[in-house]
Amino acid sequence: MLAELHIRNYALIDDLKVEFGPGLNVFTGETGAGKSIIIGALSLVLGERPDPTMIRTGAENIQVEARFEDAKSTVHECEELGIESADDTLILRRRAARSGKSNTYANDSPITVNALRRLGDRLVDLHGQHQHQVLLKSEMHSEILDAYAQLTDERCSFAKNRDKLIATEKELTELQKELSERREHRKLTEYQLKELSEANVEPGEVNDRKKEKSLLESAERRYTLARELSELLSEKEGSITELLSVAAKKLEELGRIDRSLKDRLQTVSNVQNALDDLWRELVSYREKIQFSPGRLEEINSRLFYIERLEKKYRVPADQLPGLKSRLKQELDSIELDESKCDEIKQNIKKQKRELLKHAEFLSRKRKSAKLKLEAKLRSELAALGLAKAKLVIDITRPDKIEDLRLKIWDYGIDKVEFLFTANPGENLRPLRKVASGGELSRIMLALKNSLTKVKLVPTMVFDEIDVGIGGRVAEAVGKRLARLGRDQQIVCITHLAQIAKYANSHFLVTKSTLRGRTFTSLKRLEGEKRVKELARMVAGTAVTKTGLAHAREMLKNAEPYAK
Repeated sequence: MLAELHIRNYALIDDLKVEFGPGLNVFTGETGAGKSIIIGALSLVLGERPDPTMIRTGAENIQVEARFEDAKSTVHECEELGIESADDTLILRRRAARSGKSNTYANDSPITVNALRRLGDRLVDLHGQHQHQVLLKSEMHSEILDAYAQLTDERCSFAKNRDKLIATEKELTELQKELSERREHRKLTEYQLKELSEANVEPGEVNDRKKEKSLLESAERRYTLARELSELLSEKEGSITELLSVAAKKLEELGRIDRSLKDRLQTVSNVQNALDDLWRELVSYREKIQFSPGRLEEINSRLFYIERLEKKYRVPADQLPGLKSRLKQELDSIELDESKCDEIKQNIKKQKRELLKHAEFLSRKRKSAKLKLEAKLRSELAALGLAKAKLVIDITRPDKIEDLRLKIWDYGIDKVEFLFTANPGENLRPLRKVASGGELSRIMLALKNSLTKVKLVPTMVFDEIDVGIGGRVAEAVGKRLARLGRDQQIVCITHLAQIAKYANSHFLVTKSTLRGRTFTSLKRLEGEKRVKELARMVAGTAVTKTGLAHAREMLKNAEPYAK
């Protein structure tokens, strides 16, 4: 229930607080006093787009706060949005600046405008010039029909089962995604393992290849040095071996002269033998030197390939063999068992069949209820001054109910929409496109009186329900509003005393000028003040004793309905 509305800097309102009561709350007053401004402010705090031109002159922003008590209808939304609610009280607050910036809060928690609208849809149904109303939302038409058909519990059960189906489909999607990722991972692992196996990099291979490369690159220089050394030792005239032979002969002659040097001859012999061994080793080394540009190119290519693998796998060459082993182990561990997917697919088919069976049941019940509700609405609309209007509940359903590819909504397979025409001979069209504000208000009133005891939202607001009516029709509207007020809160703006007399709470909206500024103010009417307002509404001019007596009589006649 809307308990309080606090408005600052909105059009002619400077600072206004309205404390609503249960039952029927009626706002009356002269044209232009600001009655609809109050409803406009309420619409703003329910999520309607702000209009900067509505900011009061001299102010920088509009501030509207609405306090709702016993707001059980928003429990689900509050839980989803993370809004804490104490004692089922919900306070919505909105600030809109001239710059276009808007701030929205629910129980002091910042929320988005979309979240504000979600909460507002569960709290208030507003009928009139504003767009925040149930009948303009075609998705609500099936909910209204189901409420009349007493299918609300069945509808909730269907929605829960559909949620289970969606959860199962999500599980399948996630598992299929996981399997797909595993396949891709397996494919990549197989490719990497194949590449490393074909590369067959051995531990220490890079160092060995680099050593071999160094020898191949220095082959010519090594050959030249070995040749020059062998020549210097023994292969050319005046070689070291030749000179050493000369030295040996001279030492031998000297030893014969001086016997103390005879033993030194062995030293020379040893040197000769060592040099001879060195020469032979150099000759053998020189003959073994390889001149192979092809082999060098092969080694360079191999080293470049290994370097590329190092960069690709981001490991040193010596770790590539270990990586190959790990990839083989990883490949063996990747599971691609699709039996679980097949099991879930069968479960989905089973759930869909059960849902479609349930949907067929709901569809039959709706078809039966639609005819009864249409007949009841014809009677109600006639009483409310729309005898020539026609309202048809259009139910569209697929031909093949058993088709598992059908789109299943959270309420079944039917598309429900109210079609309307106010004038005979005109084609039926979607209600949201053709009905005026006053017509929508009376249609909703007719629906609510047909759906007795069913609360679509806790609070209903009617802004233009008395447009173009009077007399008997106005009396019928008033009685029906009073009847609705017994089960839920109703807020109504009216110019007709026939409606205002049924109010449980009657507010007078007035406009005054002070120090060159215009202000909208409000006061709750009781006793004689209320009698005078009703007399004014009837007379339209000066209030007379007869008018006052008539107003008292009206209130007396309305008492049984207003209780």
